[in-house]
Amino acid sequence: MDNQFESHLKEVYAYFNSEDHSLALRRLTDCAIETQNMDVFRETISYYEWLESDDNMMLLEPVENKNRAHHLLQHIRNIGVKHDFLKPVEERKILSVKEVNKTYFKSGFSIKGLNFDMYERQITGLVGENGNGKTTLLRLLASELKPDHGEIRYHFAKEHKEQYELKTKLIYIEQRIPRWYGTLMDNLKFVLPFYGFTGDDSHLWADMMIARLGLRPYRHLTWSRISSGYRTRFELAKTLLRNPKIVLLDEPLANLDINSQQTILQDLKYMANSISTPFGMILSSQHIYEVEKVSDKIIFIKNGEPQYQNNTATARPETTMVDYLIIEIETKSSREDLTEAFKNLPLQKLQFNGGVYLLYFSMETALTEVLDAMVHCNIEPDYFRNISNSSRRFFIN
Repeated sequence: MDNQFESHLKEVYAYFNSEDHSLALRRLTDCAIETQNMDVFRETISYYEWLESDDNMMLLEPVENKNRAHHLLQHIRNIGVKHDFLKPVEERKILSVKEVNKTYFKSGFSIKGLNFDMYERQITGLVGENGNGKTTLLRLLASELKPDHGEIRYHFAKEHKEQYELKTKLIYIEQRIPRWYGTLMDNLKFVLPFYGFTGDDSHLWADMMIARLGLRPYRHLTWSRISSGYRTRFELAKTLLRNPKIVLLDEPLANLDINSQQTILQDLKYMANSISTPFGMILSSQHIYEVEKVSDKIIFIKNGEPQYQNNTATARPETTMVDYLIIEIETKSSREDLTEAFKNLPLQKLQFNGGVYLLYFSMETALTEVLDAMVHCNIEPDYFRNISNSSRRFFIN
């Protein structure tokens, strides 16, 4: 039994035991998909059908639900998973971008100096204000635009079949999802043969992906009866059936409420980190904090020029140095109140920025010192955040 897979199974048991049912079900389905075993798929779909036989069998029959879930988990454990999780780092590299520039001659806008690598299981957040080059970068990476200078290399595409590999393994999902006709499930089953799924059991793959992305209640609905957020989920389901190497998402959170945003981002991270079918992902979004929670690296683009920030110790080398402890605070206290509260701390700069104050302290200042000073002087924050290591700081400089 693979240690990574075993840890995933233990995670699912823990979620069931703590009655975190929604997350338990999603992660159980992840583990079932990892096996790529049709018998496991059948049992998983049967479990979903049992859950749907009443409003919520998880809550109505908790003991029976736990027994069924544990039986399925044991089946999944017995089947196990084949993987290449221990490949050397360089063999996990899927994309290299070196000194890439692109200029639109009519407008004069250019994106320049792009340099970064991408690896399997790595999520890169792409942030920046509208009109600064995020979509241009995605279209360059999707091979829809050619760079004027520099190289974009896809390590998973062999030279003699590069275009075919790019078409099938490099997926770009734009914000506007193309309209489809018929039901969601019919459309998904229609594309299965084109993705190499044939035979009597091929539909089980569609059933599993529909279940994983929370689309079962909508599987028999048409385009006009599904919200834009669930159309995005459908596009993801269709994409993930292709076993992609790179997924490029342009503003996938735009049509989702805050709870759905956090759920879909965490699910994307789980799926990108698959043991059997990992992929790398670049995620463009205006939702900075939500994206930062799941990203290994952030690329911030302003006026076509990128800055890089690593969010994990395992990410690759580009890192932006932090010069200050930067606090963003919204409060009813005045500037004078704040200046007085922090008079004994090395406050380098205080500025007002769109309804919030920005406080810059020298690097050696501890966050607890700032909090203590606020408590001592009765500064009550309506909002408080340390943005020293957040790409949010790029937007305010």
